[in-house]
Amino acid sequence: MQHEDERAVARNIALAAGKVMLKYFDGDQQVERKADNTPVTFADKLINNLVIEALSKSFPEDGIIGEERSTAEYGTGRKWFCDPIDGTKAYVWGVPTAMFSLGLVVDGTPVMGVVYDPFLKRIYEGVAGGGSFCNGNRLAVSKEKLSGSTVAITSTAEKIRTAPYIKKLEEAGVRLASFSGGVYKSCLVARGKCSGYLESQLNAHDMAAIEIIITEAGGKVSSMTGEILDYTRPFKGAIVSNGVVHEELIKIINF
Repeated sequence: MQHEDERAVARNIALAAGKVMLKYFDGDQQVERKADNTPVTFADKLINNLVIEALSKSFPEDGIIGEERSTAEYGTGRKWFCDPIDGTKAYVWGVPTAMFSLGLVVDGTPVMGVVYDPFLKRIYEGVAGGGSFCNGNRLAVSKEKLSGSTVAITSTAEKIRTAPYIKKLEEAGVRLASFSGGVYKSCLVARGKCSGYLESQLNAHDMAAIEIIITEAGGKVSSMTGEILDYTRPFKGAIVSNGVVHEELIKIINF
């Protein structure tokens, strides 16, 4: 299988990152606030550095773009995108929906991804052309239509109150799920628990690993307006779905 060496390294990094997450989950997290007022913990920084050290040793020619620290800029070539703790708000709150995420992108397209939920000990893996799996079991998205299905949305209270598409989703008969952790919510789509997930603030380091996992499970990922995500440059926002509801979600968001 292609990228088997990369997947093995990413898996080992994910398991090591999970140990760090568990160690500091109920301890002194040394929480700081970044310029955008989002939280960052000691564990975020420690894991980001762990990723850089491990990848630089195994794949010294590759670039690494992490949420907290990077070794390269956006562009073409081989780039690793890492979110050391996706769902840091949940992690700080003591809610176990935070996950580790690491994806390999080649010339702007995700080709391999590993994400890890250390609380439930679930490791999700996807490789282009090779399928996606959770703890070795093949993943498949649901075939649900939009009405009556569950769609995950932002956890930000202000957006829930003010985003017009929230009301439109409710009018379409959608059940809404809101909690912190974009990767966790995306994994629910990959497992067939949700028909979709949409979020206007998702970044490349949030999406690189989960995109290949979703698409290899039979789903679809795009920008908020339906375009293919381009990882050669920064972007904001994404729609994750089972594919069946994707066009409807795009229409609802952009009505």
